[in-house]
Amino acid sequence: MRIRTCPFGPGPQFLVFRTCPLHLPPATRHASPLPPRPRPRLRPACPRRARSARASGLDAPIVTSGQSHPTARDAAAVYWNPANLGYLKKGEVLAGVGLIVGDIRYDRERTGAYQTPDTLEFNAPIDPSYIDGMKTGPSDQVKANPIAPSGNFFLAYPVVKDRLTLGLGIYVPFAAALKFPKTGAQKWQAQQAFIATSQIHLGAGVRINDFVSLGAGVAYVLGFAELSKMQDFAGVQEFADGLNTLGQKNSFGPEAPTEVRELDVLSRPFSLKRAIAHGVTFNVGITVNPTRRLNLALTYFHSTAMRYRGKFAVDLNDPFFTQDLAAQGLQFKPLVRGDATLEYTLPKRITLGVGYDIGERWRVDGFVQYVRYSELDAFRVTATSPDLAQPKLGIGDTLAVNLPRLWKDSIWVEASGRFRATERILVSATLGYQSPASPAKTIDTASPDGQRIIGALGGVLDVSPRVSLLADARFQGSRRARCGAPTTTSATAPTACSSPRSPATCGRASSRRRTPHAPKDLLHGTAQPRARGLGERRRRRPRGLQAPSLTAVRRGS
Repeated sequence: MRIRTCPFGPGPQFLVFRTCPLHLPPATRHASPLPPRPRPRLRPACPRRARSARASGLDAPIVTSGQSHPTARDAAAVYWNPANLGYLKKGEVLAGVGLIVGDIRYDRERTGAYQTPDTLEFNAPIDPSYIDGMKTGPSDQVKANPIAPSGNFFLAYPVVKDRLTLGLGIYVPFAAALKFPKTGAQKWQAQQAFIATSQIHLGAGVRINDFVSLGAGVAYVLGFAELSKMQDFAGVQEFADGLNTLGQKNSFGPEAPTEVRELDVLSRPFSLKRAIAHGVTFNVGITVNPTRRLNLALTYFHSTAMRYRGKFAVDLNDPFFTQDLAAQGLQFKPLVRGDATLEYTLPKRITLGVGYDIGERWRVDGFVQYVRYSELDAFRVTATSPDLAQPKLGIGDTLAVNLPRLWKDSIWVEASGRFRATERILVSATLGYQSPASPAKTIDTASPDGQRIIGALGGVLDVSPRVSLLADARFQGSRRARCGAPTTTSATAPTACSSPRSPATCGRASSRRRTPHAPKDLLHGTAQPRARGLGERRRRRPRGLQAPSLTAVRRGS
């Protein structure tokens, strides 16, 4: 039985319950054999989380077991290091299912000035009397408790004895799931999101000799994504250009200041459903055993460009969009539907692993992984529908919205000690660190992040020569980060300081930014030419606050 606690994606903390009958083939998992019994050296079997460094990013919390790593010799080497497949003496099957339960808490602190949400002043700076004095400082905390199943399957079979072993892996290396209240302070960033990629991975390991083994694999990547959020049209450049065509001065666009953001009329429900992506990636690895006790591993996993295709819907059922400006050429259907794409890049990563047998009972191993998360600069959403087109305003049938991430490269370091207490029992302890990928200015609900410290305890019980059970608990803590000045290139996130409580809590850095303003005599509305219904439409002004997994392993005879 294994009980594991680990993070899910960049910020939330998750508790993973997992039972993992673990198979440790005799004298095949590591370079040197363990004591008397013809059992594996201190070599676990049942791989651990897929794709690395990610308490910062999209990595799923686990692939199989925390007992697998780049120098381990088991069927999960298909993912960790295909070169180690070459050292397997017999066939092996590794299969598991699990349940991930998460806890995400989000606090937001507004440090900019916002007008009352049901007014419509488009050009900043606005009249101070329109500023909502209650919409400042910390908002009410919101939280989400996502529950998601996980599963994996690994198979390895030697086709040429002591030379060539083939492997198959089916697993989920990337996943992110959350569901917040629809009316929470995070609604302009995310209300509900589910992104997962599964991989069907074929690998091969070739044992050159006792000292060197080479391996490679190719994987088909299948992605699925759904999300919903409140789209703030004040941050959409096409909308700003359309109003300019009508002669309406505005401060809208990706760099819109807080004074014109989060207005009720311009905040419209948006959803992306049943988006599917296909991709291909590969990995290569080499294992070198300079001595009988020392194992070195080096692996490379290539990046994958993901392009999800699905259906979108945006609710524009407000007189402002459906009828007030029909004469000027702005008229949408109450519900606009069409095709949508979501694009981003899964990063490259390089891993260096080291393992050393200190004695007959002790072994230490670890790895350092460098992840090129700087390749993920933004999540790009493109919506296409004939119902979006407004020819008189120069608005076409395509709307592009970017959520800049500007992530940076990250590092994952982990070290483990393993002790064979008896012929049947192995215990282990792990300590690790993961650096954040998200810079301070893009920490928000869509990518919480922080410095991560990892700790784990584990154990293996050999039930028979063919079956073992393992239990391990994995814990992760994070240092809270303060968010800096928000990015000014986002069309989706309001210019305010916001971040999840764990791992990052937002500071009070100033977030007010303004785009170039129109001449002063037009800013206050006295001589401002406006299309009917624009800039002068003002509704009531509120005075209150605004709101366990089971894994079976079978080894061939």
